Amino acid sequence: MIMQSRALLGSALIPVLALTVAAPSAATAATGTTAATTATTAAVPAGLGTWSAAKELPGVTRVIDLESARNGTMAGLFTQGGQTVLSVRPAGSTAWQQTEPAPGATLRRTDDGALTLLWWVAADGDQHTLRMSRLAPDGGAFGPAEDVATGTLATDWIGAGTPGTTVAAGANGHQAVAWMDKDHRLTVVERSGPQGTWSAPATLDQLPDPIVRPDNVYNYTLRDLHLAVAADGALALIWGGNSYYTGDGVDYDETAYKWHYKLLEKPAGATSWTAPRDMPQLGEKPQGVTLAAHPKGGFHVLSHGSYIRKAAGAADWAPAEDIGIATHGELLTAPNGDVTVVGDGTTVATRLASRGTWAGARQLTGYAESGSVSAAQTANGAVVVTYTQKRFEASHTVRRDFVTQTLTGASASKPRTLNSLTNATTSTGRVATDDKGRPLAVWTQSADDGSSRTSFTATTGTRSLPKWHEYADTTRADIVGMSASDAMNLFTQDAANPLVTYQTRSWAPGTKVVAFGDFDGDRCNDVVVRLPGGEARLYTPVCGGLPTPDSAYKRLSQDWSGYDTLLASGDQTGDGRPDLLARDAATGNVYLYAHNGTDGFKPRVKIRSAWTGYKRVIGAGDLNGDGIGDVLALDGSGELWRYNGTGTGTLKDRVRVFSDWGGSYKDVIGAGDVNGDGKADLVSRDTSNNLWLNAGTGTGTFASRTQAGTSTYWKTWASLG
Repeated sequence: MIMQSRALLGSALIPVLALTVAAPSAATAATGTTAATTATTAAVPAGLGTWSAAKELPGVTRVIDLESARNGTMAGLFTQGGQTVLSVRPAGSTAWQQTEPAPGATLRRTDDGALTLLWWVAADGDQHTLRMSRLAPDGGAFGPAEDVATGTLATDWIGAGTPGTTVAAGANGHQAVAWMDKDHRLTVVERSGPQGTWSAPATLDQLPDPIVRPDNVYNYTLRDLHLAVAADGALALIWGGNSYYTGDGVDYDETAYKWHYKLLEKPAGATSWTAPRDMPQLGEKPQGVTLAAHPKGGFHVLSHGSYIRKAAGAADWAPAEDIGIATHGELLTAPNGDVTVVGDGTTVATRLASRGTWAGARQLTGYAESGSVSAAQTANGAVVVTYTQKRFEASHTVRRDFVTQTLTGASASKPRTLNSLTNATTSTGRVATDDKGRPLAVWTQSADDGSSRTSFTATTGTRSLPKWHEYADTTRADIVGMSASDAMNLFTQDAANPLVTYQTRSWAPGTKVVAFGDFDGDRCNDVVVRLPGGEARLYTPVCGGLPTPDSAYKRLSQDWSGYDTLLASGDQTGDGRPDLLARDAATGNVYLYAHNGTDGFKPRVKIRSAWTGYKRVIGAGDLNGDGIGDVLALDGSGELWRYNGTGTGTLKDRVRVFSDWGGSYKDVIGAGDVNGDGKADLVSRDTSNNLWLNAGTGTGTFASRTQAGTSTYWKTWASLG
């Protein structure tokens, strides 16, 4: 609970669609061969759990900013009682401390993991005093306010936060603050550590004089000012702006529209800054720059769709890498070196360290409110993004929701709405990481006219073992499949947006997906994908989501087109890990690829011969409740047979389940618990694209079918998984 102000600031079992790609025989065993990126079982942390129920933050009517220190102590700038206030939630606590007024303040997290509050106080004439209060990287409270410098302050900057002012601090204790004064001069002060003395203000650069034309004056305006301190104490500063046109456009002069963007550096151990120099990698019009210290040393920069890195000790910056995001964005680096960029328009891209290249950029949503995006990196390297999303009914916006998605290895989870689903409301907020390494979100929900403002908070819990065929963290099984175009589909029951299927795109037509269990031990279900050319891949996507073709994967085989069916029924060998089955198209032999307990599958073992008489072989999951995966097989006469798993990798003798069944079906999958009764069900799609459910009894049999979906929706699916 936030109090009033007190003082001024001083192993799931997953089934599969029978794949029907005929080709020569396939015998390649996945025994640890890796593709460009590798999924491993060893030391894989559990993924983020589901979001908890929202708790109210009494008295808070707006979330301005939210940041967390290295130890997980959190600080929020909120609006309470009509004024800006600061509140802290110390590491190890779930309660927010009482608030303190913080008028005009900006909250920043620096590269050393500390939190800094900056604000200017008017002095004599046009002089102002810059003040700072700091929460140490492992601290629990902000220290007393201190004076940093006195000087003039620009008023014609473009951007948010404390006008034209930025702060940086490195792990070696070095701190620096930079701002633009009223004469457009870049001014910097520094100190060697938190207890050191601030240097006198030094002028490092200046924006050019205005460009004068007979009809208008083009004044240079600050647009970017970014400062960073590397791990070795080196400093980098990028700043600049452009000649700003304020006329009516009638006599606009293209030649007067110019840019001034400069890089300044102070190498580790140096006593002076380099002279301002151009950085061609930023492009001709570099508006929207991000600069940060790279966790592995040196710096990295994002500008106009380009990523630039300077390694520690390097003489110059590496060539720019195109990432496909043209907007300003945040740079977040995972412990394994993956770099994720989250752009203002919810466009994201990931540079996979194991490949050294960027996965294709993607937009999480096309309907996010401008300026609503926030992002935070969790302890396991996942990036959690929040934004405000427009919701529509009959082409009209009915509300604006506070939505979160999680990104890992270029895959994204299905969107999750955190606010209450009340039409004619708007919800917006921020996210940061707590002391347990989990995301904590704070948001405000209000009526569209701005009234009835109430704030809430939520975090994620401990992840439990995934249920059979569960991908979207719901209480029931989900359906995975491919669309008729280029998308991988996830159908789930979502109260926030029940009619929209979650999709990941750019999959080649003819791709097949096999719903698989938790291969890597992160308590999230994975998928096996076979591309049209026969290449088989294992993807271990982020919890609650699906992969893209560029996501991290493990290559199972260069060519498994000789298998006409790939299927998974969960654990076949009794070790608690999911296994893979495959049927050879030419011989009908069924092979087991058993999980090897680490990062791959053991060499294949034949468990059945000459199953050529079955037109479908179906991964059914655990149908009888013994914890071992079972298999269904449909013969040419329409009889459906069940083969119970033994727990040793083999199958028991067959038992008939249905007679004269399945002739009208083009897809049959063991879909998990679709109806919520805790038993594995059977889902089928007929040739007219209607969906049917045969509810499981828990004893290996099924009830009569009931219709579960109409052709209007399911005709857009090319296959079910």
